[in-house]
Amino acid sequence: MVRKKPPHERRKEERQQTRLRSGKIVGLDGRFIIECQFRDIAPHGARLSTADVPSLPERFWLFDDFYARALLAQVVWRANREIGVQLITDSAVPVLDEERLSQLASKYY
Repeated sequence: MVRKKPPHERRKEERQQTRLRSGKIVGLDGRFIIECQFRDIAPHGARLSTADVPSLPERFWLFDDFYARALLAQVVWRANREIGVQLITDSAVPVLDEERLSQLASKYY
């Protein structure tokens, strides 16, 4: 069965809802900013929620606790405590090294 997109939907790909999938928002310099929850995810974007509304940078690393990897994200929209991001690539941004990824994956980061 193929689902039809609502007319107001701008997303190019089908999104997949997630349940209790946690993550961390990390600055481009590798510093932890805030924890988040993935509400839904698509190949090139995600909808996140946070417990607080910090002043987030426009671009940051989105660490996925389930896969223990970091994805470069750019804010597309904000509404209350939810954030829509586009997952991007930028060779000018240094990737987080394995040591930092291991730290983020641990209980105490």
